[in-house]
Amino acid sequence: MMNQRDCALAAMRGQPVDYIPFIARMELWFYYHRNRGTLPPAYRQATLYEMARDMGIGVTGMGAGAVPYYTLAYRDVEVVSHHETDANRGVHTVTEYRTPYGTLSSREVMAEELNDAVGGAARVEFPFKSEADYDALQFLIEHTAVVDNMDAFGRYVDAIGGDGIAIPMCGHLPAHQLMIDYMGYEQFYLEWHDHPARVELLIDALTAQYREAMQLVLTCPVGAVQVGSNYDEYMTPPRVFERLFAPLYREARALLSAHDKLVMVHGDGEMKQLLQSLRDCDVQVVEAFTPQPMTSIDVAKTRKLWHGRVVMWGGVASTVLTSVYSDAEFERYIEDLFAAVAPGDHFILGFGDNVPTDALFHRLQRLIVMWDQWKFTGK
Repeated sequence: MMNQRDCALAAMRGQPVDYIPFIARMELWFYYHRNRGTLPPAYRQATLYEMARDMGIGVTGMGAGAVPYYTLAYRDVEVVSHHETDANRGVHTVTEYRTPYGTLSSREVMAEELNDAVGGAARVEFPFKSEADYDALQFLIEHTAVVDNMDAFGRYVDAIGGDGIAIPMCGHLPAHQLMIDYMGYEQFYLEWHDHPARVELLIDALTAQYREAMQLVLTCPVGAVQVGSNYDEYMTPPRVFERLFAPLYREARALLSAHDKLVMVHGDGEMKQLLQSLRDCDVQVVEAFTPQPMTSIDVAKTRKLWHGRVVMWGGVASTVLTSVYSDAEFERYIEDLFAAVAPGDHFILGFGDNVPTDALFHRLQRLIVMWDQWKFTGK
């Protein structure tokens, strides 16, 4: 019988599988309860991967705790970080990037409910604040180098083995980096309107950096690569997606396909209007696929739209794992999901996007039982 990794890769390629794979992210829930001493007794001494293996779920080699295949290093830029405490909002991390053209600074804060988990901090202050910061940001980007971390990543892949799948992450696409990391969405769109040439220069510099990362990923011992993530139809609507993202996806598809690697997107947002765009720009897998009730996305309609051209990895909206829904409602939800994706081709069962900290453990156990009864037939 196929192992978890080979089964998942076959599903991604639309090939026959021995069973419908279930590979799911659980790090938010696991580390939250481990740090609070509230893991189920059987797993209080276990690692996340040991728990996944014991439960029969495929190990997910991405997200928190994953080893990157590259890191970033700064040349001729001094980076200094410190912490500040706010009585109302907790601990802030302030980072300064000191360049010959001025200093850029960012500020991040961790949501209180995630302090015991491993979620990322929210950026509440962005390095770019006004037109005066263009030269400093251009210098910062042009003096940021992609550094090979392949030896460490290779050991990470070996540690997961056939029990799951390690996914190297290239990061957000260039324009999305400006929106998420450097400017914020509102500032980005204002600058793109008022100073399009300067914004395009920043995108060009980030694109050169991204292409280095994509060239390096060709040597990764894996079959799928995450290229971009976290889209939302309100923040990056179809016309913006086509202009700023689709060309690089088509480029990535051509490059990665030539090396027998698949293009994957982390897609956990409200993306109903982007589902066709993802299909048309040659994305092959959408992981963390998040349907109703967390978004407006319908599983059956999406299956029909994608028609085997895009693999759906996810399908379980994580809120149904919580007490917001009854056990009976949860069971109906899973039964409806299995019916919508029948016979189970081009599908990997997973969460959109993670098991939340307040998930009920018996729901996870019940989901595994239901999957075990369904995975060989898809009926």
